[in-house]
Amino acid sequence: MAEKREKPAGKKQEKRQRGKKESKKLKGKDWYVILAPKLFAEAELVETPALDPNVIIGRTIETNLAELIGQPDKYYMNLKFKVSNVEGNRAYTEFHGYSCAKEHLFRIVRKRSQKVRAVNEVETKDGWKLQIVSLVILNRNTDAEIKRKVRKIMFSEIEKTAKDMTLSALIKSITSGALQKEVRKKGNRVYPIR
Repeated sequence: MAEKREKPAGKKQEKRQRGKKESKKLKGKDWYVILAPKLFAEAELVETPALDPNVIIGRTIETNLAELIGQPDKYYMNLKFKVSNVEGNRAYTEFHGYSCAKEHLFRIVRKRSQKVRAVNEVETKDGWKLQIVSLVILNRNTDAEIKRKVRKIMFSEIEKTAKDMTLSALIKSITSGALQKEVRKKGNRVYPIR
């Protein structure tokens, strides 16, 4: 008798089989909605599956500020949130960090410009200790004295602002650009800042 040959699996069949495998992995898991902090109106960040709600606690979620608040001009700001507690199928987060996209920095920094970086360790009005890494770009290459003066202005302005504000107010100030405008305004007195 002739042996029966099986047809090789087509692309559609492979996709179906993969889908079945993935659904088996998720079987028995509950879906949890991860929400942003109250500062960002508890907007929905992502949904995630988990067997146990305690597994979600401690996860870090990174999102773009433009997507979170719906302002496309803030595309370069990335925010990190850390899940702090779970109630029902909702996971609540706390602010965990802020960074600027590398592409944005590459676009700003050009030939014959100078970067001035400062690292501040500050404490907010409500007792949060933060490390703020700030960057100012000067229009031309300058000597060390001008860089020192600009860095001193950066330190004093950031420290003064952080002391007078709570954590949520400081985050709002940074994400809205108010703190950056203040540093630029005072720094321009020493040397033009981009």
